[in-house]
Amino acid sequence: MLPKSYVVFKWVMYAVATLFLCALQSVVFSHIRILRLTPFLYPVLPALVAMFEGARPGSVFAFCLGLACDLLVPAPFRGFFVLIFPVAAVVSAWIAERLTSRGLLCGLIVSSVGLVLTDCFRLFVQILSGGQYLGLMARIALGEAILTLPAVLIALPMYRMIYRRCGTEY
Repeated sequence: MLPKSYVVFKWVMYAVATLFLCALQSVVFSHIRILRLTPFLYPVLPALVAMFEGARPGSVFAFCLGLACDLLVPAPFRGFFVLIFPVAAVVSAWIAERLTSRGLLCGLIVSSVGLVLTDCFRLFVQILSGGQYLGLMARIALGEAILTLPAVLIALPMYRMIYRRCGTEY
């Protein structure tokens, strides 16, 4: 394969894996209810890709995923995910560079970072709009994070396989 087509193939594979995980969120995870909470996989995805690919490619991926999520997923305002996903990707890439092993522990840490940043930004928007129900929203955020972290065991191996098979740089 030519180098450009190889890079395109790698990102198409990331897109296919992400579409599968988004479908899994819509079809399976949205119907899992534990204490009236459901897992929320979307903030985990850009964090995991940035963990493998680095800050710049990860933030571009995060921007594209944020754009798709802003069009399809309810959020406090339009552009919410476009703003927070690239930030989560850059922070996740920074953490992954500091931790030498990009394995399960690093994946759980960066996934937690993605979830925490998204929820903190959601709480910040709530404070700016009046600040009601902050305790309830914080409890929901913690419950969603606890329910979502086991889903990293599905997403991480998919992204790791793509990174290893398509990770050769020219």
